[in-house]
Amino acid sequence: MKFKLLLIPICLLFCPNSYGQEQKKDSLAKRIAQQKHRSIEEKRDTAYINLLNRYVVANFYISNDTIKFYSEESLKLSKSIHYTRGEVEALINLAFYESELGNYTEAISIAQKSLAKALNSNNLEQTLMCYCNIATFYEYSGDIKNSVEFSLKGISLGEHNGHKSKDAKLYLSLLYENLGITYGMQREYKKALEFLYKAQKINIETKNTLSEGQTLSNIASFQLKTREFEKGLKNIDKSIPIFKELGYDDWLAYALKVKGQLYVEMNKYEPALDIFMQSLSLYEKVEDKREKISLLNGIAKTYSGMQEYDLAKLYAEEALVIAKELNSFEDIKECSQTLSVIYKKTKDFEKALQYHEQFKKYNDSIFNHENTKSIAAHEAQMDFIEKENELILKNEKELNKQKLFIYLSTGGVLILLTVLFFTQRSRKLERKLNGLLANKNYDLKKREQELQELNETKNKFFSIIAHDLRAPIASLNSLIDLLKDNQISPNDFMQFAPKLSEQVKSISFTLNNLLVWGQAQMKGAISRPSKVDIKHEVAETMLLLKELAHKKNIDIYNKVPDKAFAYVDRDQVQLIFRNLVNNAIKFTAESGFIEIIGTELKNHWQIEIKDSGIGIAQEVIDNILSDKTHFSSTYGTHNEKGTGLGLNLCKEMIKKNHGELWIVSKINEGTSFFFTLPKMEG
Repeated sequence: MKFKLLLIPICLLFCPNSYGQEQKKDSLAKRIAQQKHRSIEEKRDTAYINLLNRYVVANFYISNDTIKFYSEESLKLSKSIHYTRGEVEALINLAFYESELGNYTEAISIAQKSLAKALNSNNLEQTLMCYCNIATFYEYSGDIKNSVEFSLKGISLGEHNGHKSKDAKLYLSLLYENLGITYGMQREYKKALEFLYKAQKINIETKNTLSEGQTLSNIASFQLKTREFEKGLKNIDKSIPIFKELGYDDWLAYALKVKGQLYVEMNKYEPALDIFMQSLSLYEKVEDKREKISLLNGIAKTYSGMQEYDLAKLYAEEALVIAKELNSFEDIKECSQTLSVIYKKTKDFEKALQYHEQFKKYNDSIFNHENTKSIAAHEAQMDFIEKENELILKNEKELNKQKLFIYLSTGGVLILLTVLFFTQRSRKLERKLNGLLANKNYDLKKREQELQELNETKNKFFSIIAHDLRAPIASLNSLIDLLKDNQISPNDFMQFAPKLSEQVKSISFTLNNLLVWGQAQMKGAISRPSKVDIKHEVAETMLLLKELAHKKNIDIYNKVPDKAFAYVDRDQVQLIFRNLVNNAIKFTAESGFIEIIGTELKNHWQIEIKDSGIGIAQEVIDNILSDKTHFSSTYGTHNEKGTGLGLNLCKEMIKKNHGELWIVSKINEGTSFFFTLPKMEG
């Protein structure tokens, strides 16, 4: 799913009128043709340059050659008469041309020149226009940090200017809109919608119908992602008549595409196909390949839902070809997923697997990329806040210096008293702002540390998946392939069955821990306590791990008293026992023993899981019990491999159930894991 970034450089286009976009383009073309006979000297006037720039914008997404030719002519004429507005707009149009070719570095460089001229001319409208476009070019190039930074700079400039024209307000709306879309692309929908609502508030205030329609379309796109389909349809149905009336085919095509996608998610395939085909007929006239990809993919999903698989393949493969031309990872991922589903439905499992592997490859790549971009967006916002606070401090100091100079120049006792007053106020304000800046710096460092820990956790997850899960799965797959190709007999295959069974159980155990840990990190583990019989849960755990203990001739004893009831979350307590007993088996030698002992205290049950194993060094115990996430793991007495997730989960789940964990161990004598659970009278 995509959201449409707004790139409209010339403020005159914000103003709705009764003519369609195509009519406006034809009208402008006629006016330019009428002036072709004029000499170069006659063409060097601002009215003609403005006409050229408007004509260029009317050809956005229609003809790149027209954009380049007339933008260069406008720039040349503007320079010859030192017409700054003409230069700024011509440069932005040339930057747009380069961005459509995928030359983002060149587009940003040209747009930066335009911004410098706008700032030098002190023109608020054109300055905001430049900030908006530069932020969009950075977004296209994947540089989220700079994209967010330029949007925030533009917003800060616009908000702090008390005398804004209507056009300046509309550019401010555009900055809010694109910043919201940038955060939405990082799946931060709450923050994204905050910016979109601010944009819509300005649109309504300035009575700009076109901007209202554009913002409604993007809000509907987010509601598609949040599965608020009815709200999305309501908003998109408000926007479509606006684009039809004003003749904006590119936005009408986009809005129709979003409506079709909403219908597909609601399994309303017939109306979805009708809407999609209306959008496709518009995209044949509009050069916007990025949006056309997701449209073709949406048509493919629709035909797949209607069981018209040949047509579904045709559209999905066409979309994939364009996505690969643009090297768009997100589109390649979505098209690959669609083709995988289609081929699976047609029972062509070889191609289904091929496209699924391609989907996974790009999905993993996008996950890492989006995680990095999300971090960059947060860093940009925090950097901007810090710089803004520093600027406030500097301005306040300068202001107080000016006040001091004024009062000193007037002389007298009154002036001295006033100086003392403002000096004290200045110091107080400085201390306050310094404190604010120190707090912001502390927050930044804390956020940086959190992001680093999250990144380390992510890398560990990938390591677990890559090494601890892929290896046994690959081994199982290889044996199945050998059996399938008759390179080994069924009897030979059965010799490996016990080992394979062991590996599958190990994978299942690891996957369960990964799932619980992942859910806890993303959503937070939620405890749902109830009355739980501890002795019964221990017995269930012993039964589950009986075969594993039997292989090492280890005896496990359940020494929890009858009627030992605790008020805890049953699933979380099961996970604690399963991991700690499994850990005890792993580090206990053959013919050893494990005891699970329950001791009744005043308000708690104290549980001890004691083994006769190899013991744990004190520094390792300290690491396990520390507040930091500890992922290290060692091999067991039979070279059993672990991931380090189990103990982290136990530590977190015990805490969630209002218990405490501690460890007592002696090397080569054994280890006791102690933890408490809140008691419930039976």
